[in-house]
Amino acid sequence: MRVLTLDDLPPGHVCTFAHWQYSHYTDSPQPHTHDHHELFWVEDGEGVEWINGEKRLLAAGLLVLVRADDAHAFTAARPGAVVRFVNFAFPRRLWRELRERHFGRRAVYFSERDHRLREWRLDPADLERLRAMARDLASGARDALSTESFLAGVLSLLVNLEGRREAGRVPAWLAGSLARIQEPRHFVGGTPEFARLAGCTPEHLARAVRKHLGRTPTDLVNEARLSYAAQQLCTTERPILDIVADCGLENLGHFYKLFRARYGTSPERYRRHAYLPVNRRMS
Repeated sequence: MRVLTLDDLPPGHVCTFAHWQYSHYTDSPQPHTHDHHELFWVEDGEGVEWINGEKRLLAAGLLVLVRADDAHAFTAARPGAVVRFVNFAFPRRLWRELRERHFGRRAVYFSERDHRLREWRLDPADLERLRAMARDLASGARDALSTESFLAGVLSLLVNLEGRREAGRVPAWLAGSLARIQEPRHFVGGTPEFARLAGCTPEHLARAVRKHLGRTPTDLVNEARLSYAAQQLCTTERPILDIVADCGLENLGHFYKLFRARYGTSPERYRRHAYLPVNRRMS
């Protein structure tokens, strides 16, 4: 079985961070293992991870932690399907240091042997938080500080996520409307459509979003629009004006301002950061 390593990183780099896409389908992929830990999250599409002899379906919003001794492989979910995800790989010693510092002897996260205990379905707000934390890595930072900061942020996200779930922090009606506003047919209508989906007045929605998420409805709608725009820029050659129109934004300058604030670059430059070639293996 092939073993992937971090031995050939450029000077000063201690991790890898890359976008991947798979469109090849097979029911007998060749698995690989690693000398390092990884995590990945699915941006869009449908795929399959073959992990330690089992089959895991991949869909947008799934966050997965991968141990060094896991054996896995990826394929599309079926002929004609495509799955796109982001992968972050880092040395095992970094996890050991963070675990000792924050979790003691507890067998949590990367220490869990059962891979089924190392996956989470993120809601749109948490997925956006993950993307924001990865901004430095996405811009090219691979040094020790950036690597540890990102991993510590992911662990903090998971700790807080579990705490919120236990407390039932977000009401079902709000979680449901938040999931639906991610769809282009809904976010094009802006905050009025968000309130309609929630079945309440805009004022009540604003109070609930502020109480439970610490945001505004406009923030969440714009995040959904920008996530869609980024996905379109990466995976299509559609004109930017057409993508902006799909988002329900009439002011091109406002779109550019929002996009730069979130991604730290222009839409044109973001588009140049394409997903890595289909079927190329992670390293």
